Amino acid sequence: MDLLIARLIDGLNNGVIYGFLGLALVCVYRGTGYLNLAQGEMAMFCAYLAYSFVGWGFPVVAAIVVVVLIGAAGGAVAERVLVRPLGRHAEYSVLLVTIGIFLALNTGAGVIWGGNPLNFPTVVPNGRSDYISIVGSRLHYQQIAILVILLAVLGLLFYLFRFTKLGLAMRTVAGNPDTARLLGIPVNRINSLGWVLAAAVGALLGPLVAPGTTLTTGMMFNYLIYATAAAALGGFDSPGGAVLSGILIGIVENLVASYVSFVGPSLKQCVALVVLVIVLVVRPTGLFGIKRVERV
Repeated sequence: MDLLIARLIDGLNNGVIYGFLGLALVCVYRGTGYLNLAQGEMAMFCAYLAYSFVGWGFPVVAAIVVVVLIGAAGGAVAERVLVRPLGRHAEYSVLLVTIGIFLALNTGAGVIWGGNPLNFPTVVPNGRSDYISIVGSRLHYQQIAILVILLAVLGLLFYLFRFTKLGLAMRTVAGNPDTARLLGIPVNRINSLGWVLAAAVGALLGPLVAPGTTLTTGMMFNYLIYATAAAALGGFDSPGGAVLSGILIGIVENLVASYVSFVGPSLKQCVALVVLVIVLVVRPTGLFGIKRVERV
């Protein structure tokens, strides 16, 4: 039982990160209807920026606040310069642009900071004795901090999307931009806001993840795969669904890798891919996504 609890906690820790990044993917989709494949690299690049700010004497928390603002501004610039000129109904073009952003940020980080792993300081104490014991398993303060921040961000976004006119406008633009224009909604500004929110969430996640994985240019790639599966499972228009599905995938993945012998740690990534394929075939809108009805 102690071993099972330990594996559940490990899965929860990973699932929180999947859900956090999946939440950023949902922010872009809720505002624009597009999938941003560069979301993980944007988070990684912001983590490197935070590392530089800490090296220049900034406190860790202050460095994270600064890179969140920089990330938000970068998201706005990316939408205005690279995405908006493609026009409406350019799903495949936008997908290619996000791949280009992915490659540019990954290569740029390697050129600027080098390829060697870097140690990023934690927001809260994260020594060997800085943990809470749960049935003999350890839940470190840094992991608790990520969970608490995720829940806080989720709560703010839930309020934005559900109870504000701005959130309603974002849902309208993602579903039908032509109708949104007829209603007087500034579609371009709403699209930009989706990128700003997603980039800010990613910029917050990167420095929180870096202490546990070491800071490298490839630290977010695997997380992006799981986050995409989480967003697909929960529904690309459901922030809470993405977070809940991310946690579920993290737990299931860890249990399958631990108890299914032919999977093991080396093939556990297949769990997310299998979940993604099944969801796309059986329920394309996800478990909590809204089914859209169209007149023909």
